[in-house]
Amino acid sequence: MAEDFGLYLSLTKDGHTKRDLTGPAGKVSLKETTIQDELILFSELNFEPYALVVDLVRNCAGSIMVQDEGHYGELDMKEFQFMVDTVIDLVTTMEKETPLYGTLLRTQIEDQITADDGTAMYPIRTGQELVTLLTGVMQIQFVVNEVLYDLCEKAPLEPKKYEGLWETPVTEVLTLEGGGLTTRYHFRSAVDYYHFLLLHFIAGKPNVALCQCCGRYFIPRTKKKTLYCDRILKDSKTCKEWGPVLKHKLAVQRDEVIKAFDRAKRKMYKRYERKEYGINQKPSEKDLSYAEYYEWLDRATKARDDYLEGKITAEDAMATIG
Repeated sequence: MAEDFGLYLSLTKDGHTKRDLTGPAGKVSLKETTIQDELILFSELNFEPYALVVDLVRNCAGSIMVQDEGHYGELDMKEFQFMVDTVIDLVTTMEKETPLYGTLLRTQIEDQITADDGTAMYPIRTGQELVTLLTGVMQIQFVVNEVLYDLCEKAPLEPKKYEGLWETPVTEVLTLEGGGLTTRYHFRSAVDYYHFLLLHFIAGKPNVALCQCCGRYFIPRTKKKTLYCDRILKDSKTCKEWGPVLKHKLAVQRDEVIKAFDRAKRKMYKRYERKEYGINQKPSEKDLSYAEYYEWLDRATKARDDYLEGKITAEDAMATIG
């Protein structure tokens, strides 16, 4: 019997994950990883190309109902069809370029977007549902980053701040392997997948640290205080190799740039549109669109990295980070 589309995940005793993705192209085994590595990688993803399309869909959703002299008039079905075609193109492109996200976006749409019931409200309701669905993966990325920040700062994860985080539905699939039963988890949504990983991550009480060389989160291999991560910084050398050298060279400026980037990043996504805007309701001037946030993040991350590699001055980096 053919497996349903989606991501199948099993957890090993040593903390690794085994993942199989089943989609239109068939079944593919993804690279083995760990929960902590997958979450930190996800926290650093730049969704800028995706965000541009999401902003376009959001604009379309707000234009489906034609407004004439302050009154709502007829539905703009051309706008609605353009929105639907845009989402279909997005799914198809993602399935080719990023199969994990493309497949999970397809399955989430199949599960959550209802068939046309012929009512006048269907295009309006579907537009709102698509916006909520498409923005979900970026919203959970913000939650992951906030959790990493709080864990790094040894701050308690306040229930009010993370309302809705503490439980998530999951589908379990039992398979017979090697003479015993193995539990696999089946996901048809990227939000559910990362929510699941985040709960397991928190339950493990991880020791999250911020690298004092590159300014990225990492999990030390031991319980000892570790200042630097194992990422390659430049010249094929890791932060652990460069850290002690840079510590005695413009250490204050380096720390200022890293801290400024972290502060600005948190400030910028607090300006991000986090509430659900109603049809035709526009965000304020203080709010950022999805694309604007990731466009800034791309520039700021490059400025931070260029500074750490000695390509630009601290002043230039700070000016870009803003």
